[in-house]
Amino acid sequence: MSWTGLLGSAVSSAPLPRAVMRHLLFTHQVGMGSRVLVVGCGHGELVHIFDELGMDTEGLDESPENVSWAAEHEPRSDFQLVSSPAEQSLEHIGSDEPYNLIVVRHLTTYDGNLFCPSSFLATAKLLQHLRPNGWFTFVVHRDSSRRSVRESHEVSCFARHLSFFPGTCRVSHFADCELSTIANDWLHLHRHHGEFLVASLRVPHVALSATEWQRLAIQAAESQLSCCGSWAAKRGVGFSTVSQRRAA
Repeated sequence: MSWTGLLGSAVSSAPLPRAVMRHLLFTHQVGMGSRVLVVGCGHGELVHIFDELGMDTEGLDESPENVSWAAEHEPRSDFQLVSSPAEQSLEHIGSDEPYNLIVVRHLTTYDGNLFCPSSFLATAKLLQHLRPNGWFTFVVHRDSSRRSVRESHEVSCFARHLSFFPGTCRVSHFADCELSTIANDWLHLHRHHGEFLVASLRVPHVALSATEWQRLAIQAAESQLSCCGSWAAKRGVGFSTVSQRRAA
């Protein structure tokens, strides 16, 4: 049975708001023939969309149930289970061919301190699977209708985490008022409260080895004496885009 038959066309065709999907596609310069990896793929909705757009897409998830469900209902794509600890199992994901874009929707190791060794190593293990000039991207929904938003990571946490690796860092966030409409709420059976964060790192045009990426992760962790600001008081953030560069 197809995705449309199971979930309805509205659900299967828009796992992210249109503005965020457009940003992923055009800002990260992916299109037909690109290779994409979705980490924290859930039931594979985003994998399905990239696949429909002509991209070779794979999904990773920490839930055996999600991986099983997605593999059954999206047979054209490959899905793989991420075992614990993630920073070790991520080294052996996918095929030998590198990705143009890696999208991280969720990974348990990122729920805590973004500046601890496990978080930096998880990022390094994913970065080693990117092709030169490829993009690594966090896509996070901060839900202001829940108390847990006070414990979620701030924009600066993601930017700082990525800034320890060489390349170009870009952080964009999209306010809820620009995403939510009555039609969108009715079609997708839910409302978006808060904002979506898209924090991206474009890696250098010269490939780094797996050993080099891991060395950078260890170096980053050793340079940190405190946790990230994920448990700090919530700060007001408007709609903007911030770019910064580090030497490759």
